[in-house]
Amino acid sequence: MKIHSFQIRRALLATAVASTLWLAACSSAPRTPPPLPSITRIMVIPVAPIAKLHTENKGIPLGVLWQSIADRVKGSEFNERMESVRKDMGPKLTAALVEQLNAQGYQAQALEGVVRPAASPDNLDYGKLPTSEPVLHVYFNEVGMYSARFSTDYVPRVNLSAYLMDSKDGDTVYSETIYYGADASGDTSGSVPANARDRWGSFGELVARPGDVARSYDDAVTALATRIARNIRANTAPPR
Repeated sequence: MKIHSFQIRRALLATAVASTLWLAACSSAPRTPPPLPSITRIMVIPVAPIAKLHTENKGIPLGVLWQSIADRVKGSEFNERMESVRKDMGPKLTAALVEQLNAQGYQAQALEGVVRPAASPDNLDYGKLPTSEPVLHVYFNEVGMYSARFSTDYVPRVNLSAYLMDSKDGDTVYSETIYYGADASGDTSGSVPANARDRWGSFGELVARPGDVARSYDDAVTALATRIARNIRANTAPPR
């Protein structure tokens, strides 16, 4: 019995060693990456304007309550001055996305006839969209101006999310949240620094130069559309 038990233990040990060696060989063998999805046409869901611009100043050296009140007052004033700019950002980004996707070799166009819920315009039922082509849904998360805690300068903040989906089965081909300007951290797939000239030393200077502020948002729209188109190109097979 003792000899039989020893033989069994030795056989089990040999099996375990062989399994370990096999797993190690498999893990070290080069793996073939999965093929990139093939996309030729892209329908761009028209981008809805954000409900309001948000101005935030973290550098006010006063209590939290006063800072909150000051931010609300400044944000209200800024919104009034920039109302037309805010409303135009959606259509401008839609056009820029179509242009940049076409520049990357896709056949892109804006999708007409999208029905949006009044209370939540970006809560879309993708199964009811009037197309069978892949769709690109981009929406703003936050747009405004931001002044950091140890800075007097206001800089643009434009944050958005982008989703490229197969409308037939609902699979996500590409998705990413991208930060422009104030919340950007370097120049990466999901981070785009603002133009260095786009900063204002005070709120008074900010509201006194609406043309420059409008141009800074145009710069943001172009940069974000370019980044999204390039990211999609990096995550899909070359267009046929």
